[in-house]
Amino acid sequence: MDNQPHEKILVIGAAGQIGLELVAALRDVYGNANVVASDIRIPNDSSLANDGPFAIVNILNETQLRETIEAYEITTVYMLAAMLSAKAEQNISAAWELNMNGLFNVLQCAKEGLINKLFWPSSIAVFGPNTPADSTPQETVCEPSTVYGISKLAGEQWCNYFFHNYGVDVRSIRYPGLIGYKSEPGGGTTD
Repeated sequence: MDNQPHEKILVIGAAGQIGLELVAALRDVYGNANVVASDIRIPNDSSLANDGPFAIVNILNETQLRETIEAYEITTVYMLAAMLSAKAEQNISAAWELNMNGLFNVLQCAKEGLINKLFWPSSIAVFGPNTPADSTPQETVCEPSTVYGISKLAGEQWCNYFFHNYGVDVRSIRYPGLIGYKSEPGGGTTD
């Protein structure tokens, strides 16, 4: 459990499908006190707030994000806050605002050296109907057909830009549709 005691982690969007299980797993590895769960409101799952630190963070409020990073001496951020496919299609401007500006706020903090690492999940939604369906290569045709997919593809490009131009340590993986058994469905295509 004491592998890296200097690691202080902030999970943004901790009450979502990935976040609930990720926070528990990270706390098992790094210790409850070293993993700060955060979301825009207090979650129904009391373990997020009771088993370790919890902070209310609106990712669109850059000042609040910076204050949280500084208050908890955060070194690593898992940026999970996003509006998923079905909800994003219902309100495309709010989805773009959350998915892009939220990511951009964390990238800016990383660029300025407030954090050392950023983990940000992308999605197979970056592909589209013209992407090869079998043995899909990493570098291939990406023509997303959803607001969520468009934002994830743009986010990948922003992450690459910040890595190449500012040396930001940002890591990502394109997840397929995910369902967490600890959370209620939240607006994804598989809900």
